[in-house]
Amino acid sequence: MSNELVHAQRMMLEVATRRRPALIAAQVVGASQWFAALKAIAMLVRLGMPEVLPLLDAMSPDARRAMATEAVVRRWNRAGSAGRFGMIPQTALVAAGLLAVALHVVAAEREWELAARLKPLAAAARIRWNGRHSDPLAELDLPSVFAEALDVLPRRGRRS
Repeated sequence: MSNELVHAQRMMLEVATRRRPALIAAQVVGASQWFAALKAIAMLVRLGMPEVLPLLDAMSPDARRAMATEAVVRRWNRAGSAGRFGMIPQTALVAAGLLAVALHVVAAEREWELAARLKPLAAAARIRWNGRHSDPLAELDLPSVFAEALDVLPRRGRRS
């Protein structure tokens, strides 16, 4: 297990147990909203496959290959139930890769930086989703700093 993954898992446990503040763009948010933002990022990555693969610098090459394989097998980028984009990954390598990307995005220190990290993911997801169904992120209780950075996607039904 890599040091990065150990650090990421420790951070998640500390946020969950309130031993560490949940930060997005250097703003403290509720732990549940922080976890909702991580899930939203994973959903955006899945929706944006395969276009997002070159954008996932925070993910190891092995994790990118595993994600590409899982995307094809699970047909992530096909229209259907929005809930499947929040499914549990089929392999630990994909889960670790999604976590690495999500933590990289929320670790942005400024709002403009958060928006810059989110916009390519959201744009690729929008191409695939293309408004065929309701916003797949609408059911997530996202913090306002995160929701505002997602202005590339439709806001219909999104909470702040």
